[in-house]
Amino acid sequence: MESNNDFVEIGEVFIKTDRIQGNMVILKRTEEDTEYFLMFVGDAEITAIAKEKGLVEPKRPLTHDLYLSILKRMGAVFEKMEISEMRENTFYARIFVLINGEVAIFDSRPSDAVALALHERCPIFVNKKLLRRELTPEEVQEFEMIVKTVRF
Repeated sequence: MESNNDFVEIGEVFIKTDRIQGNMVILKRTEEDTEYFLMFVGDAEITAIAKEKGLVEPKRPLTHDLYLSILKRMGAVFEKMEISEMRENTFYARIFVLINGEVAIFDSRPSDAVALALHERCPIFVNKKLLRRELTPEEVQEFEMIVKTVRF
């Protein structure tokens, strides 16, 4: 079982859409941080996250909006979400919800959990093991030199 020290709190959520690479969500502690979490998501998921960031305004409520309004009316309080692990090339997230004075934990796709956390303004945490490090310009240049010298 992970401890709180195994997770970092995310302060920045970025989205990027590219016709070739697809839709990407990038999570970082701060904008300047060199460590990040990256996931590829579908069109519906990127739309939900973009909506929560104020980048798009759908004409009708999205699916998670409906579920959230039902749950909030029932008294559910969203405490936090964690992107906890990767198994068989799939990321797993958990959503922590206070219901009738007890914390319930729900399995979730990370993209859904991020949209929900943004909507509810609750903390997002990522397991440190899942973070990647940005390459320095020197490392990029070194890799480019290696690729140039490889013969196929």
